[in-house]
Amino acid sequence: MELKPNFYVIILAAGFATRLRPISNKIPKPLIEINGKTIIFRIISNFKEAGFNKFCVIVGYKKELLIKEILKNKKVEILIAEQKEISGMANAIEVAIKRINQNQSNEEIYNYFITAADIIFTKEELLKMYNLFENSHADMILSLMKSNDIDIARGHGNVKIAESSDLAMDLDCNQGLQIIDIIEKPKVHQILSDYYSLPLYLVNQKIIKCLKTVRVSERGEKEFQDGIKNAIAQGENIRGIRIIKNSITISNIGKFHLTNLEDIIKMNNRFLNGSNLGNIEGSIAKYVEPINIKNDTKIENNVLLGPYTTIGKSCTIGDSSKISNTIIYDRVKVGKFCELDWCMIDENVELPENFRAKECFITRNNEKDLEIINF
Repeated sequence: MELKPNFYVIILAAGFATRLRPISNKIPKPLIEINGKTIIFRIISNFKEAGFNKFCVIVGYKKELLIKEILKNKKVEILIAEQKEISGMANAIEVAIKRINQNQSNEEIYNYFITAADIIFTKEELLKMYNLFENSHADMILSLMKSNDIDIARGHGNVKIAESSDLAMDLDCNQGLQIIDIIEKPKVHQILSDYYSLPLYLVNQKIIKCLKTVRVSERGEKEFQDGIKNAIAQGENIRGIRIIKNSITISNIGKFHLTNLEDIIKMNNRFLNGSNLGNIEGSIAKYVEPINIKNDTKIENNVLLGPYTTIGKSCTIGDSSKISNTIIYDRVKVGKFCELDWCMIDENVELPENFRAKECFITRNNEKDLEIINF
């Protein structure tokens, strides 16, 4: 893939991810594993495959853990910038731009791909945005999804499309859609269209200048959506392209945009395929693909595993257990005759015989007792 040297990829990875507790009490969101690879590793790898080799990662919460993982990526240039106070996306982007400018020995002008650290898109999907940016000479490209589920509005920016845009061109890399307004997390009566913006943007220097006039919101943050509004008001060319082909609902958005605990399972399922079996001790279980089992796991008699099941290292699965749509982390012991569906089992947990659970995260509290957090 041809390199794109006049682009920097800015990855926003400083947040606390409070809705992912208790997992985020241990690690920052970008270090959550999706089918064996951390989110941040997948993001950088996919951009690298698309021809981008310059990155600036904004860190904050548990930055030491995150930096250690980031530096595993080879053959790319990675700058680290710290957002010392979590004060909004627009502020985080300003911190990144400052760090990038400090690194330059010349006055080269860059464009910027900006992504949150809780979404993963393929090389092909990233190139859709890049191609529209190049072909349309737009100042900004928004990644769009389409939905008529009003609950999607609770967590995403809703956009208004110019009447001159042909909605049949929402997947077209030459035209896309002209964006003339955006509202963050609108109420039902405020919804402007069936199109919503994901936290993935491509911008030029005109948009960066628009961020300088963004004021602190009532939430005490500098909101990136306000920067987009400023750009629209100034007549900049803002376009969008649908990068998720399927219609999105509140039940499937977690495959693409990780917000809550159950979204980890949904996103993990998206990347699972076939059978990936490590060194397994014990009898041969019945497997229903897709499934991923890491090394040194012991599986006892008459076990049914899958579909969509991931099992970590050094686990034990007891006789006649049934497990589906579940992520089991390292060193877990599942007792005999257990049934798990749409569950996440924290590392080092022991489940007793005949234990049954559905749609929950299972961990241990400070007294080492089982703690069940329902989705």
